Amino acid sequence: MSFSPLALLHEWNARADAAPLREFLLVGAVMDLSAVEEDLVPAAQDRGAAVTVLGTAAEEASVVRPDRTYALIERSVPDLALLLGDEHVVAAFGSGSATDEDRVWTVLRGGPDGVPWALAELGAWLSSCATGLTLPASLAARLTSLANRLEDLLLTNPTESAARVVHNLDAPLLSHLPEGPVDELTLHAPLRGYDAPALAALTRRLSPARVRLGVPGAWPEQDREDAVRALADAGVEATAYPVAAGFPEHGGLVEWHRGDQRSALTCGANLAALTSAAATGANLELGLIVPAVPSPEPAETAAPEDGGHLAGVASEVLASGWSLEYDSGTHRVRGAFTNPVPVAARVVELLEEHADPVIVHAEGPKGWALIVWRRPTLLLASAPRGSAWRLYRVDPPATPASRLGGGEGLSRVGLTRTSAPLHRVPHRDVIAFLESLGTDHIALLESVGHLTRPL
Repeated sequence: MSFSPLALLHEWNARADAAPLREFLLVGAVMDLSAVEEDLVPAAQDRGAAVTVLGTAAEEASVVRPDRTYALIERSVPDLALLLGDEHVVAAFGSGSATDEDRVWTVLRGGPDGVPWALAELGAWLSSCATGLTLPASLAARLTSLANRLEDLLLTNPTESAARVVHNLDAPLLSHLPEGPVDELTLHAPLRGYDAPALAALTRRLSPARVRLGVPGAWPEQDREDAVRALADAGVEATAYPVAAGFPEHGGLVEWHRGDQRSALTCGANLAALTSAAATGANLELGLIVPAVPSPEPAETAAPEDGGHLAGVASEVLASGWSLEYDSGTHRVRGAFTNPVPVAARVVELLEEHADPVIVHAEGPKGWALIVWRRPTLLLASAPRGSAWRLYRVDPPATPASRLGGGEGLSRVGLTRTSAPLHRVPHRDVIAFLESLGTDHIALLESVGHLTRPL
């Protein structure tokens, strides 16, 4: 869930079907135009996309060129990335700078197999912004065009989904949330400003039995206590808990659950829009509500550089002439091995007692392999050999190494799903497994550098 719109562009550009990208829209309250021009615009234009940018600035400005339309307005806007093709659409709802890798982005996708009906509300939001806000005429025209294109795509094959696009154009964002009581409410720190009225209204609406504050796992105890104290000063009693690396580390995500139903709202970290409608002059806000899995907690409490679990494992790895390091939830192995798959499988076994899930990336001079392991499910991705996602079930007495450690070929024993190639969105079984671990295929491919490598 934590990745950048740039990764979405790289993913589109790496599509095996070479589908053109017609439109790229970027909306953001924190807009680094130099980074947009250097990274995002070239990536969008690689497939011939027209680029539209709407941002917030102290002084209004606009730029119109044949291939791009920029507008900066004084009003604060939400964070959105929209990619439109002839048959496919990708909408990313976020919180924070579009060029910052460590931000919350939740993605809604559609294609020939179906376009989520929830995107109709996004089209309505684009149309309302075009007609109801004071915008440069060029930008208003672009938003209207995008809304029409999205509607045409949606009507080709609309499908129902549990996702909901929400906004505060006519009513506060809070009105789209369910009425409580709920079993638990989870916020993510830091929430900019700890807007006391908004937090109070949120807790009144949901009436949670308990409130948790998710904080980065690397935060020292004093910072956690300060964050909890700040919430208490705003009238919310919460218990802090660390979240796993790669999961949202700031206030762009609000989660709640009632019984076995768990939901998450991705929106801006400034919660004032919860209680204010844009029609009354408040900042614009846009969000996505989706079914959610429990926020993962860090699987490892000891930092590798301080010894921890790597001390014993590293000695065996080093004895084989390889190197081992830990980076943001992933254990990376590098060496002169010709086949990285059995290497990754062996290291997964060595780490199984110390991490859950275990993520190992092994890279040699001729290719790489990535294994995600939570017993009894194993997900393998490798390239250039076998460029696909492979989902296995590994039941005792079998182990990852026994299943994948023999020979040069890829085992089919226990294989439950193959989804190829890596450049395409994987099968829903692969997506569901990764969602249960609090991650997704884009984050994994980006972590191994696959999205930026030429085909």
